[in-house]
Amino acid sequence: MYRTTILAAGTAALLLQPVVAFAAASQTFNLRLTVPELCKLGHIPAGSISRVGDAYSLGTFREYCNSPRGYTVQVNYTPGALRGAILAAGSDSIILDGSGRAVLSRSAGPRIRSCDVSIAPGANGFDTNHLQFDIIPG
Repeated sequence: MYRTTILAAGTAALLLQPVVAFAAASQTFNLRLTVPELCKLGHIPAGSISRVGDAYSLGTFREYCNSPRGYTVQVNYTPGALRGAILAAGSDSIILDGSGRAVLSRSAGPRIRSCDVSIAPGANGFDTNHLQFDIIPG
């Protein structure tokens, strides 16, 4: 008990010693870091074609874009095809007009999200097998 008390008192004395302060000398560092703009759109296909209401699941998108100006997700398909088809990604949806190109979603700033993607056929059904999705920085 006697040794423990002396050890505790010695430790307390060391902790209470005045600390030499180097705060009087201040330094400034200028650090500049450039982060490259990076936008990626990953697709995780559905294991099998499954129906979700009137639509068919195309799997899941994983969007990542650090552009401060935001980005758009664009779909390209065979012109003249998929007229009237409804393409949806998360809460975003569009009706394809057969032009061969459409903007599916927009983001005003950087964003990371995962969303389910589906398509409901138009009057002509699925009259193409070509769908290409691109992520374009704003």
